[in-house]
Amino acid sequence: QPILVAQAEGSVAGMIQYSAEGDDGFGYDPVFYLPSYQKTMAQLPLDVKNKISHRANAAQKVLETLKKLPADR
Repeated sequence: QPILVAQAEGSVAGMIQYSAEGDDGFGYDPVFYLPSYQKTMAQLPLDVKNKISHRANAAQKVLETLKKLPADR
């Protein structure tokens, strides 16, 4: 029986804009505007996008939880 060790949620604050901008990414990236960068997700370099994405945010939280577990677990 599997045991859940860690679970987390991630988020990115942004807004949906009417016009699509940017050529990188997929799905909603061209219309998801990030005020802090003054760009859409599709306009960001891949390395930046990977650092700030909701998946990266959740993965970082899981990693922090796993680091707190005893080594023999």
